[in-house]
Amino acid sequence: MPIRNIDVYVRELRLTQETRISALADTRLGIEGHNWLRQMMSRAHDGESVAMGGLPQVLEAEIVKELGFFRSHNITPVVVFSGLPVARKDGRPFAKDDHRPSQRNAAWDMYWQKHTEQALRKWGTASPYAQGDMVPFVMQVLQAHGVEFMRAPYASWAQLAYLYKHESQPIHAIYSSLDVLMFDVDRVITTISPIKQTFGWIQRDHIVSKCGVASEQILDMCILAGFDWCPTFPALLSDIGFSFKSAVDITRQYRSGFSAIQMMGDHAGTRSSNYCDSFMRAYCIVKYHIVMHLDGSVGPLNPEYAPNDIHDIIGYRLPTAAYHLMARGAIQPPVLNMLVSGSWLEFSPADNGESSEYQRLVTQWESSIYKQLCAPLCVGLGPFFQQRKVTMCAWFDPHNDIVLHDAGSSGKPQTHGEPLAAKATGSPRTAVSLAQVLQRSGKLLAASGDPSGSDEELALAVLVSLGFVTRSGKHTQLGAALLKGLLALGQSGNAAEQQWPVVVATILFAQGLLTGEKWTVAYEDERPAAGDERQQRFVRLVSRIATLVPLCGRKGQWRLAYNRDLLAFSSAAKVVLKAAASILDSARLERAVASSDGQAVSGKLQIPLECATNSGGGLLVHALLTDYVRSGSGCWQRVRDEAGDSIGDAGKALCGTWQLVEAVLAMAQEYRKSSVGGKAKVQQAQAAADTAESAHEWAQQAFDEALG
Repeated sequence: MPIRNIDVYVRELRLTQETRISALADTRLGIEGHNWLRQMMSRAHDGESVAMGGLPQVLEAEIVKELGFFRSHNITPVVVFSGLPVARKDGRPFAKDDHRPSQRNAAWDMYWQKHTEQALRKWGTASPYAQGDMVPFVMQVLQAHGVEFMRAPYASWAQLAYLYKHESQPIHAIYSSLDVLMFDVDRVITTISPIKQTFGWIQRDHIVSKCGVASEQILDMCILAGFDWCPTFPALLSDIGFSFKSAVDITRQYRSGFSAIQMMGDHAGTRSSNYCDSFMRAYCIVKYHIVMHLDGSVGPLNPEYAPNDIHDIIGYRLPTAAYHLMARGAIQPPVLNMLVSGSWLEFSPADNGESSEYQRLVTQWESSIYKQLCAPLCVGLGPFFQQRKVTMCAWFDPHNDIVLHDAGSSGKPQTHGEPLAAKATGSPRTAVSLAQVLQRSGKLLAASGDPSGSDEELALAVLVSLGFVTRSGKHTQLGAALLKGLLALGQSGNAAEQQWPVVVATILFAQGLLTGEKWTVAYEDERPAAGDERQQRFVRLVSRIATLVPLCGRKGQWRLAYNRDLLAFSSAAKVVLKAAASILDSARLERAVASSDGQAVSGKLQIPLECATNSGGGLLVHALLTDYVRSGSGCWQRVRDEAGDSIGDAGKALCGTWQLVEAVLAMAQEYRKSSVGGKAKVQQAQAAADTAESAHEWAQQAFDEALG
């Protein structure tokens, strides 16, 4: 939450000045990444991204357009994103109601009643993603366009203030929300208008003059007003609401926020909330915030006055190498935040995750992955984290904590690889052959005793943690099946893009989720189904496989039917991708911490982004096969006529889907051959493989027609 109502107050005082954009020519503009992303998202209310899962369709185009505007005016953007959240003391997670799941349910009801436009508007207000979830994608776009960016250790406001005020002037101006004024900057750009060719900015001195306060009192009145790190001072709340002017008035009257709290301490809300403690905590967080210095060190602002225990307020100190990795986007905050906060939180996905299959995947499979990660990480990070209790809590069972690590846990730290300098640059995607990694797993492990720092070795570390390879380098049953599926991709042009979908498919198949059967919560009965039960199973299975294939180049509004069952399957695939990305981040972190000089190592391997995955490919194939069941030949032309440009590069998606179907078939057949476990599990694997064979044979005619 930004500083409460300060924007309204500034507007009323008419403090915003407008200047031609040409005044920023030849400057380095520090951009607060989350505020910039928020402004772009406000122009792209996209209900489709919720109905299909994934990012707003227009987000990349919006970013590229903004970068083009900066470039045309000789402005060099330097984008700074926030890193770890500041430690909070809000009690148990999920204590506050999240209304988004009920809004998404209401949107689906509207959609099934044929009120599509209303449903899209409702979906647009209930995205399952926080802005921070989209940052890795934004970083990829920035890196592809050669734009400088970094993640701050904690809040980007503080990092921008440090860069702006440094004598070497890494940036010349700040484009941010008004929150950055708390960090003692003299001016801030709040708006940029490409249409008017102007920018709006606010000078700190003008606020000081209009409010009749001293410059150092701005921080006090902002904290009293309330923002992310401190609630509004209870004495300022009234039946008619809150005005920022009331925070200005009492700051001016009592000369400091602390004095105001002491003088008005008899207020019931002040006593019950221990507000003075919250105020002083927020004050210290701002004054002594942790930033990354230009020499690579990580420490507080105003270090000569900073208390020694500042990390008890902001968050437990991590090794400097961890901040370096995060700064350049080589690892993302979730794994680090899990260690610092002591909790991994699972939030409701786009479909709401109502099925027992999805919830079991989270509580059993995913939790087992994070248990593996925590032990060696906590040992490698030192005595404090070795004794740290880490739990997992899911939105559907908020009172039940799954213990991931406790004082009695143990683990072996990984060895390290070559150090790289910590720079604010991105990591381009690279095509590591997972089939070759599996084939060379024994040699890779024997060469270093454990995977170290190269892309192949990092990929192997991921495959080991996912259960495809033992720590001695031998393939498990799952690994043998995966290798068969990867080899079935052959040497096609997009085989590299299909590798991780095969990994996800193999895990979901082994978990009993990639089948043609309905899940315990099924939504397709809301619509008339096509074909007999056997055909419906085939459509369901092939469409689920297609959900793993990205659908690129879409234009305009989606014109085919949405499908909540495929959205639910896509949510399960995202759980696997998120876990794989967390494993990769953990492997990099272990190696960075263990490196002799403490510098961060990374490599260029990337897992496909969880937030960028959507069910579009599945919706396309579902429409194709449903039409095929109903009308036979000519199905592809009918689907293309209905969908228009909204399906983008559908030919590529269909080609990729069929390759993936054949790879899944090869994987399932291999898994069936070596199936082990209880009788029920063996029978389930055999039945799923049989369905895959029959579905492959049945769907081939429709795909042959579509692919020409």
